[in-house]
Amino acid sequence: MEIGSERVFAARQSKELAEINSYRYINYNSLDNKKLKEVSQEFESLFINQLFKAMRSTVQKSDWLNGGLKQEIFEDMLYNEYSRIISHAGGIGLGDMVYKYLLTTRSGGTKTP
Repeated sequence: MEIGSERVFAARQSKELAEINSYRYINYNSLDNKKLKEVSQEFESLFINQLFKAMRSTVQKSDWLNGGLKQEIFEDMLYNEYSRIISHAGGIGLGDMVYKYLLTTRSGGTKTP
């Protein structure tokens, strides 16, 4: 029995939203510096992925290249991986800024090594 493409796509979007919302409930004070850095990189990755989505929405699709919903799912997965690779390779600097900010706020305004 094949699961409908629409259900797969809706589940993927729901997972993305849950991932973004999960950052609200993390207790940053309890994280060590390494884990804090990872969370900052993940946040940057999500941000870059949103940039890619906005850019992709401006590209006109022709009928002969339109693979439908399956192609959209593939592209989402591809750009998700691109975003992760970019953020782990240094990214655009957002992850570092978030990391430094979280370091200062969790320690009451002073940085911890």
